[in-house]
Amino acid sequence: AERPNVCSHLHMPAQSGSSAVLERMRRGYTREAYLDLIADARSAIPGVSISSDFIAGFCGETEAEHLETLSLMKEVRYDQAFMFAYSMRGRTHAHRTMADDVPEDVKARRLSEVIDVFRRNVQARNEEVEVGTARLVLVEGESKRSTPA
Repeated sequence: AERPNVCSHLHMPAQSGSSAVLERMRRGYTREAYLDLIADARSAIPGVSISSDFIAGFCGETEAEHLETLSLMKEVRYDQAFMFAYSMRGRTHAHRTMADDVPEDVKARRLSEVIDVFRRNVQARNEEVEVGTARLVLVEGESKRSTPA
C-alpha cells in the first residue's frame, strides 16, 4: 500500500473452501469470488497478513467439499486461522432448515486435518520468510515463571 495508515493485516473469514457449502451457509460469495478478493488484497497491500475462520463438518458437508476447504487453505496460505468443528446453534437458518448430519468423529477428523494443513503452511512460510531474518525484540526482564538456570 502507498499509505502508512493502511493495515497490513486482514481478517477474511472463508468458513469453507466449497462454493456449495458457502451457499448452504448463506455466505453470499463463492470460492472463486473469495480467491479474487484475496488476490486483490495481496496486490494492493504487499506482504499483507491474512487470517480466516474455518468450520469443519457443516450440515451436509461431503468429503469432497471438505477437501475443497483443505485446497483453499493450501492455496491462500493463511497467517492465522480460527478453526472449529461445526455445532448447531439455535435461531439460525441451519437450525431451522438443516440436519446436523455429519457425525462427531468425522467432524473431529476433518478439524484435525484443517489444523494440520494450517500448521504445515505456517511452518513452510516461516522457513521461507523468517529463517535468516533478524528481528528487533524488546526484552523487559526475566519471566516470573522462569526457573533459574
